[in-house]
Amino acid sequence: MAEERNGSPTDGRRSSPLWYKIFGTFWVALDPKKLLLAAAGIFAMWLGWFCLSWLFMEIRHKPQRDEFTAERFQKTDITPEEAKRRADEAYFIADQRYQFMSSLAGKDPDGYFRVAPWDEYRGPNPVLMVARHLRVGGDTTTSREARFFDWILSPQAKFLVEPLAKLLSPMMCLFSPHADGWAWVYLILIAVWAAAVWAFFGGAITRIAVVQLSGQGSVTLMESLRFVASRYLHYFAAPLVPLLFVAGLTILSIILFGLIHLIPWIGELYDIIVWPFTFLIGLAMAFILVGLVGFPLMYPTISAEGSDAFDALSRAYNYVYQSPWYYAWTSLVAVLYGCLVVFVVVFMGSLVMYLTKWSVSQTPGTEYFMSRRVDHLYIHAPKSFGWRELLVSVPDLKPEASKAAHDEYMKENVSTVNPFASYLIAIWTTLAFMFVIGFGYSYFYTAGTMLYLLMRRHVDESELDEVYLEHEEPEEPMMPPAPAPTSTPPGVTMVEPPGLRQPTAPSSESPPA
Repeated sequence: MAEERNGSPTDGRRSSPLWYKIFGTFWVALDPKKLLLAAAGIFAMWLGWFCLSWLFMEIRHKPQRDEFTAERFQKTDITPEEAKRRADEAYFIADQRYQFMSSLAGKDPDGYFRVAPWDEYRGPNPVLMVARHLRVGGDTTTSREARFFDWILSPQAKFLVEPLAKLLSPMMCLFSPHADGWAWVYLILIAVWAAAVWAFFGGAITRIAVVQLSGQGSVTLMESLRFVASRYLHYFAAPLVPLLFVAGLTILSIILFGLIHLIPWIGELYDIIVWPFTFLIGLAMAFILVGLVGFPLMYPTISAEGSDAFDALSRAYNYVYQSPWYYAWTSLVAVLYGCLVVFVVVFMGSLVMYLTKWSVSQTPGTEYFMSRRVDHLYIHAPKSFGWRELLVSVPDLKPEASKAAHDEYMKENVSTVNPFASYLIAIWTTLAFMFVIGFGYSYFYTAGTMLYLLMRRHVDESELDEVYLEHEEPEEPMMPPAPAPTSTPPGVTMVEPPGLRQPTAPSSESPPA
């Protein structure tokens, strides 16, 4: 393999701002290869999270009140009232920890890390929102779901940074006062699995994007996967190394300060003397965690430079802290533009599904036979982005009926109608939905790649088209083997070279007369 970096050399002069190039990431993110990688990554991440959540909830025991009796805490040096108070407090703490774990991994209601991506709440459906807005005629008293800018700035902004949130949210949950030992193990495994999945799929997306955005042509899906596979450990380690540093600083703080703090008298004196040093550890942890906003730059660094995790970390932190305002500005532009294009993609995907269902439902007679209503084929459609609400209309309920009433009606009236066909339709609908939400992830990594190229030019003055490429060299033909010696053909006399002949002594006999 030959390695080269393509691009024109920089002349050291800064040109006009190039942040407007972010607006060109829409079509790049809409590449089917990236959508396929994003959809596969979303499903793989959820599958691992579901298995971990099921396992940890199965081994988790729900605390019962009768397990925390006063007799259990009764001691000779405390009163019965104090023992009862301690029992109540212990039960309250145990219940809080169980509820916290249930909110993350529980089944009913679905925990944050357990809920399927097609059932996760991501805001109202754009088609329904536009329809309600047109129906009310722009009245300012319309519901919050019908307000476009509220929808853009609230659920859609969260959806755009969902890849970053999915990676950091397990670490943030570790700081909860209700997290115990089992919750810590669970959250660490959740974070590691997310990093492992997106190191592969996210890295492949950024590799395809960086070649396209730099104008160096395109790479195939298999080429991008081979590129990531050869550097997988670097992609995997880049976002985890800062978190390991935070964990190391936490352990250092526990050893140097926490354990000694437990010693009576000595702990108080020790706290007075060395407690200011704990601020330095806290400052270092804050510096590391805040710098993680540069996570969108880590994968593109490896994809563009062909380098390692250390280079990804150093560039990401250097760009964020050396030019924070430019990074904040370009990120803001990417988020606002992303909200707009996500609205378009989700709207078009929802409209395609609705028109497909609507056109079939216009068949004469379908509304008069309960068992043949087309809506019943979508009773298992994805709940996210309000697709089930869009595709299933309940005739006995008003449009403003609550979602709970809507689900209860379907459960009682249409849950047994066309069950086999409804599950098959749900598979196709869910596949289409995965590509729709996959666009959000594809845009996140594509826009992050563009941000990296812009930050690299702004800080290092490197041209946008300077990227690491790999080309296959044609293999040199092997030298033909030397021919094997052959036997001397008959009738041919072998003559020694002159230089190898031995001189002969003159004969003493005279020649005959």
